[in-house]
Amino acid sequence: MSHWAAPETLRNFKFERILREDSLNHLVVFLGSFPDLEGDGSDIQAILRLEKTAFNPAQIPSIFNALSGIEKVRLEQSTDIVRNPVL
Repeated sequence: MSHWAAPETLRNFKFERILREDSLNHLVVFLGSFPDLEGDGSDIQAILRLEKTAFNPAQIPSIFNALSGIEKVRLEQSTDIVRNPVL
């Protein structure tokens, strides 16, 4: 039997609350628990950290090729940090 926190058992994670969310670093940390399948049946408290990895540079050209089928684009947010430098 694999370890109770092995990646294939993440579906057993019982979410309780978000401890940290960092959109700049693409990171979120959750508090929750896993069922203790080998013990007395109680839950084992756990902190789960999920982080999006960086793009693989070799895959970037194929990302833009895949965009050819997009029919509609909507701007959600914009900043003028780069476009309007302060002199």
